[in-house]
Amino acid sequence: MFIVVFLISDAIKPDYDPVRDAVSEAAIGSGGWLTTANFIVSGLLIAASSVATAQVVGRWTGILVAVVGAGLAVAGVFVSDPVPTDQATWHGMIHNAAGTASSAALVIACFTAARWRPTPAWRWSCIAVGICVPLIFVAALGASETAGIWQRLTNIIGWIWLTVLTARALAATYRDRVPGRYRAEPGHRRLGSAVRVPGRRGTR
Repeated sequence: MFIVVFLISDAIKPDYDPVRDAVSEAAIGSGGWLTTANFIVSGLLIAASSVATAQVVGRWTGILVAVVGAGLAVAGVFVSDPVPTDQATWHGMIHNAAGTASSAALVIACFTAARWRPTPAWRWSCIAVGICVPLIFVAALGASETAGIWQRLTNIIGWIWLTVLTARALAATYRDRVPGRYRAEPGHRRLGSAVRVPGRRGTR
């Protein structure tokens, strides 16, 4: 939703250059309410999802996802300053701090989530996203005329990763709850659809 809405805003907002301007700069001026609402609603939804993420994936990943969502929502409430600007405003500084915290939390979450039910593909995709996002961000700092493209790329990569994380967690939850499927407890040996407890007769 976040990606779709900012692409719509890119297409319809007058006097705005998505190649050069950051996504959050679309909140400035006419039609800025669309970007503000996008940041706030998306941020609150991501923060809400962190409760289930903490339960299914892990406590620290859930906390970091909560920071991602909360930072995005706060960045939406406090409008960005135009880039470049001669004098930063108080709301622009809050916006930048919240956005930085959100982005940093996403990067760290990639590494904490890589340890959850790891497969080679999942582990390396998490590591790749965690490395690529800050590298692309640094590249954007040195390319002012195309900074908007680079920033949008980090958003797309990060949000696709969040979507895959959620889909993977949903799939894992479904598999664990399918009748007839049991997870082996530590020290137990799986026998078909039953689990035999060492030292005890029978199965459960």
